[in-house]
Parts: sequence; structure tokens; C-alpha cells
Amino acid sequence: MRIAVIGIRGLPANYGGFETCAEHTTKYWAENGHDVLVYCRKSHYKTHLDQVNGVKLKYINSINIKGVDTLTHAFFSILNLIFFESDYKHVHLYNSGNGIFIPLLKLFNKKVIISVDGIEWKREKWGLIAKTIHKVGARMAVKFSDKVITDNKEVHDFYKSQFGKGSSIIKYGAKFIEKSNINDDYLKKYNLKPKEYYIFIGRFVQEKGLHHLIAAYQKLNTKKRLVIIGDDTANTHYRNEIFKKGEKDSNIIMPGFLYNDEYEALLSNAYLYVSASELEGTSPSLLAAMGAKVCALVNGIEENLETIQSAAIAFDKLNYEDLLNKWQYCEDHSQFVDDMAMKGYQHVQSNYRWETISQEYIQILNHLTK
Repeated sequence: MRIAVIGIRGLPANYGGFETCAEHTTKYWAENGHDVLVYCRKSHYKTHLDQVNGVKLKYINSINIKGVDTLTHAFFSILNLIFFESDYKHVHLYNSGNGIFIPLLKLFNKKVIISVDGIEWKREKWGLIAKTIHKVGARMAVKFSDKVITDNKEVHDFYKSQFGKGSSIIKYGAKFIEKSNINDDYLKKYNLKPKEYYIFIGRFVQEKGLHHLIAAYQKLNTKKRLVIIGDDTANTHYRNEIFKKGEKDSNIIMPGFLYNDEYEALLSNAYLYVSASELEGTSPSLLAAMGAKVCALVNGIEENLETIQSAAIAFDKLNYEDLLNKWQYCEDHSQFVDDMAMKGYQHVQSNYRWETISQEYIQILNHLTK
């Protein structure tokens, strides 16, 4: 089978959940004999590789302006696919906003599945035009694609109630980090010791609730530090305010975006992964924490509860006093934290393996072919 992947920044993955999903699934597909082509955003990569993990890469320009970068890259990639890579009959499209292009793909007889991430038009970072595009794109995805993919039951139920049509639920996978392979020098770089700090991973946007997280941490009775991995590609007022809060507190470390070995070292040695995020699909960083045997404390929104089941700790939805209370309990009860960390690891081992997830995509694509 020849499969083209469009709508991510590209590979190797160095940004978010869609890229991580594409990296794992395409690698598995290529290893199992499929011809896979991934369209990459030219401006996002300094080095342009021909392939990675047996997956072909093609770099396409975009209009590098906030708000149109993603859409123009997807559009130009689709044109390239239609006119220069027409042998690729199956398309895995990402991002609900890109759903507006599905009729064009169908016009040229492509089989199209689209992965949507949460309810994008509810995210604070988008303006009115972007929110409208995401909502229209979602409607067009439901109407014209061969299959819509959601990553959890909450988003699936929302699409069914909002648009009158169900989706296939395919979860994200967890990254399993072996601590024996970790270089301790990364911890020394930030003057950190194993199990002596908390960690958050995510973009510096309002929906991630970082202002609530920092406020709760500063009321916590602890000597542990708080490591906040992330940034935002847009130089927003909120993003700058979060960095200012970090600069004022010597116990808060903000190294920016981290990837690969350094990211894994800091995550796997944390005492507790904590997040006050108010809007999620299935959180890749949450799964990564559980896959690294790190106990997780998260906002009790429906999507998180669906992800963790009973294998992590949830504070009452949007109740930041309860965040503080449960955080303090974790601080004071290390054995409880260790037990929950192992429970979380066992949960993702059973339910969030990339090999199984990649097979589920292939089963859908095979069914469409038949």
C-alpha cells in the first residue's frame, strides 16, 4: 500500500502529538512493507533528509505567517501529491482545519482518513477566523472523508452529537523510556537530582493552565523544584508572562523546548508529572510520563479521565484548590506516588502500545481498499 501523510510539520518529530503519532505509525508501516511518503514543512527543518526509518520525506514550502502556515503547507502538499506523486492513493491527513481540502483529494480519487485532535475551535489561542476554519474543516471531514479518527471517547462522542456521525477511536501510544539508558549529565546541567523535582510539559498557552500550576506550586510546602518544559512558537503576552513568573522564582526552571535524550532524562527522573491543562485530546506528554514510570497528577477534565482511568491522580475539574491539596498529598506520601507510578506504567503497557495502534490504522486503510 502507498500512503501519503499530510498535515504535520514533518519528521523527525520535534514538536507535538501529531508529529509523534506520525513518526511511530509511519515507521511501523514502512517496516511492514508499505511505501510511505511524509510531507514536511520546508521552513521547519534546517537539514532536509531523503528518508527516516524507511519513510520517504518531501519538503514543501508554506506561507510562513501565523494563521496560514499550516493551511498553506497542507494545500501545497496536496497539490504536489495530486500532480507529482499520484501513485499514492491513500492519504492520512492530520488536523481538523485541513478538512477543508478533503473534497479536492476526493476529486482525484484518494482514500482519505483524517485524525482530529480534540475540539480545536474551543482553544483560546485561535482567533475567530481560525476557529471558523477548524469548525468548517471538521464538518467537511465528517461529510467527505472516508474515516474520521479521534483519539478518545469524549472527542468521539462530541463529534457524533455535533455532526451526527461517529468516528473510529484510535488512541495515541505511549513512549516507554528506559532509565538505564539515561545520561545523568542532563540533570547536572540544571542542578537537579532524581525524584527531587516536579515536571510539566507543554506549550505556553492559556488553555494549559500554567498560571494556575505556578500559583499552586508557590503555595506548596516543598523543597522540590518545578521544571516546566516548553514554550510557544508565538511571542504572545501570556507566554511572556509565564517566563516572567519563572524568572522571579529561582525554584522554577524553564529550559524551553527539549527533545530526545535531554527531554527523556528530565521526564523519567521527575518525582511527579503535573498538569493543570483545561483542554486536551489524549495528552502525549501524559502518556510519556506514565510510560516512564512517573506518577501523574492532572486536571479532571473528561478527556484526561478517559486516558488515565484509575492509573493516575486527577484533581477535581478546574478546582485549583483541590490541585494544591492533592499535590501536597503527593509531596507528603512518596510510597503512594511510587505505587501510582507503577500502576500508570502497567496501564499504558496494556492500552497504549504504538505497534497495536499502527495496526489499527492499517486495518482501516485495508478496509477502505476492499
